[in-house]
Amino acid sequence: MQKTDQLSKTTKRGFRLTLPEKLSQEVQEVFDWYVENYKFVPNLSRVMSEAPALLRSYWQTQLNLMQMGTLTPEENNVVQMSIAVENKCRYCASGHIMAGRMVFGSSEEVMANIIAESSLPEAKLNALRDFALAVYEGRGRVSDETLGNFKSAGYSNAQALDVVTNISTKVMSNFTNQLTNNELDEVLEPLTDGLNF
Repeated sequence: MQKTDQLSKTTKRGFRLTLPEKLSQEVQEVFDWYVENYKFVPNLSRVMSEAPALLRSYWQTQLNLMQMGTLTPEENNVVQMSIAVENKCRYCASGHIMAGRMVFGSSEEVMANIIAESSLPEAKLNALRDFALAVYEGRGRVSDETLGNFKSAGYSNAQALDVVTNISTKVMSNFTNQLTNNELDEVLEPLTDGLNF
């Protein structure tokens, strides 16, 4: 991957990766959270910082899922990683491997199977992934049978709505990465093994 001068680093489409010396309080708060939790500021956040409404919407939605969501951390990652793979977003798919290990408590088998688009080891997680993809592909328009299958697997109406919340975060991040032609962070590069997109 092409590297550019750190003093004027941008994506191949000219979106900013190098940050100005002084950041707004709204942006700095998000960056401080990433440094505290991940030990670095991801390029996704750097690119998003040009539009603080996007940066904070993405970050706050993730926090809302962690603090108020009805799905488990692993279930959140199943939905988000499945959407990233569906969108062929290399950045987010590798990012969810890292986050799966550091934050979401995802099993290596589950993550490998999501990447391979093969059956997950638990029927309930399979039902979650199938429902999430149906909601995403149908733009929210799913059949009564699809919703019924999701609920028969042990999920609730609230959890169906939190699938929508998870999808919304991936629309923000996947579309940002694709639009900007974002560059992988060095820590993510080794996690792209097995990604065929």
